[in-house]
Amino acid sequence: MSEIVKIEELIKTLQKSPNPTERAEAAQALGHLSDPKATDALVAALADTDRTVRVAATKSLELLRDQHLVEALVQDLSHEDPEVRRAIIEILSELRDREAVDALIAALEDDNIYVRKAAVEGLAAMGDWKAVDPLIDRLQDSDLYVRQAAAKALGELGEMRAEEALTRRLKSEPELIVRHEIKVALARLAGGD
Repeated sequence: MSEIVKIEELIKTLQKSPNPTERAEAAQALGHLSDPKATDALVAALADTDRTVRVAATKSLELLRDQHLVEALVQDLSHEDPEVRRAIIEILSELRDREAVDALIAALEDDNIYVRKAAVEGLAAMGDWKAVDPLIDRLQDSDLYVRQAAAKALGELGEMRAEEALTRRLKSEPELIVRHEIKVALARLAGGD
């Protein structure tokens, strides 16, 4: 069986099989074949109803890392399912491709708190200082875990212009765990890591 036929059969199984185990196995196999033709099918599988299929698709996308993957993933950040958007952000964070920074900054405005938190963590992982001001804005997020992640990210990025915003937020932050993370971030910025 030629590899092209095998890839097409795996894609068909991933898209059409009623058996989640078969779909997950197909997703996993597509990642190991390292063929960029599998990218679209794997991105679509991020919305599968079965968690094991979504996990397999995520891992396979991380394995593929083809040059078009970042572009395809960025385009899919508008997917209607927030779980898919979060998974895409996690993959983009793993890839650490600078082309994804703007998309992750845009994801900081997502309606879903888990997507926003993943975007904050992804930007911290990428270490791009372009994210500092948008992360400072997230210190005002309505969700305490997003604020906590933003404080941690700012401390990790080590950009001193975040110090003033963190200090200001420390005075008005009502949640203990966020205040703690702000103090940790300020200590890192002061060199007390």
